[in-house]
Amino acid sequence: MKDREETDSQIVAPKVADHAITGPKAADLKMPAPDATAPTQSAQSQSTSGPQAGDGKKPKRVLAKIASLALTAAFLGAIAWFVAQRLDEFKSLWTAPIPAYALWLLPPAWLLMTVVNSELLRKSLIACDLDLPVMEGLALTMASTAVNQIMPLKGGSALRTLYLVTRRGASLASWLAVMAAVTVMTLTTASVFALFGLAGLAFKGEAIAPALALYFRAAALAGPLSILFLGRLPVKLPSLPARILSGWDRVRSTPGLMWNLAKFQIAFFLSWALVNWLSLAAFQVRLSPGDLMFYAAGQIHATLLNLTPAGLGVVEAVSVMIGRVMGVDPAQALSAQALNRLTAILALAVLGSWGWLYLSKLKISGPALKEPGLEKQVRDEIGHDKAGLDEIGLD
Repeated sequence: MKDREETDSQIVAPKVADHAITGPKAADLKMPAPDATAPTQSAQSQSTSGPQAGDGKKPKRVLAKIASLALTAAFLGAIAWFVAQRLDEFKSLWTAPIPAYALWLLPPAWLLMTVVNSELLRKSLIACDLDLPVMEGLALTMASTAVNQIMPLKGGSALRTLYLVTRRGASLASWLAVMAAVTVMTLTTASVFALFGLAGLAFKGEAIAPALALYFRAAALAGPLSILFLGRLPVKLPSLPARILSGWDRVRSTPGLMWNLAKFQIAFFLSWALVNWLSLAAFQVRLSPGDLMFYAAGQIHATLLNLTPAGLGVVEAVSVMIGRVMGVDPAQALSAQALNRLTAILALAVLGSWGWLYLSKLKISGPALKEPGLEKQVRDEIGHDKAGLDEIGLD
């Protein structure tokens, strides 16, 4: 455990190290200064270093949000133009009878995917020495996923991180490291399934872009290579690779956790594929299992780009591009993705509201973490000024 703490402090220090904060402690802040005109050394340190750290990142965050909004607007404009050019085709697709099983099974499939994602979150937190109750994990997953649908740059991930650190006492360094490792595992899992799909397409004689095949091969090898070689490099690693390596170390050092995470990663991918199979079937598209693997893997990679809310526009573009490889008409691919998003918004409007209400009423056992400056430091680290935590009592 001591080695873990030392690793964590190297990743995030000097800003956050297992809830340690720079400057005076909470008890010191309450003590009157001997001389009001002469600030203490700690106060001087806070005034010179604290605000500058946050202010330095603020312009970058503003530019990132502006870029995200611009990309979202551009993608929406392109989709609107495309629909206008083929309006009659879209009308015929949406006015044709939609199979009842697709409409009835799509919301439960979304619920299943959310439950699996919740269990993946809970298993990941074991590497941070935190055992989150089942209902709390489900509520947090639903609330953060709902926020992802409306906020750019993974605002839901910011909500989840703030909650776990300020309400549950998770180490910020440990959680960010484990989250980075789990993201690499998600990419690796999706890429392996994509390679199976590509093999099926090659067997059928379909033409595959070499760059696309090379990309998924490289992504499939990213996880294993990071485990085997990152820690052996005789150089100081940049912050992100060091964080991923620290996360892998935590996952590997927890007995049985790697296998549990792998199982839930596979279950999450299959549930994602089921959602896409149902949305495509609603518009008379039937994909083979291999084609579906490739299609779903491409979408997962698109959502992890974090450019727009829930990958809006990016996922649609990838769906059209991959669909064309498998002979899916662009209008059908866009219609299926539109149904997919509509189902997600309606389902998460209900489930996310419940999750938000559950978290707001939840009585956390143990001391509440309200250290001065901790929440600002968390927001600086994850790159969000505000993640909507007023409503669940974190401000």
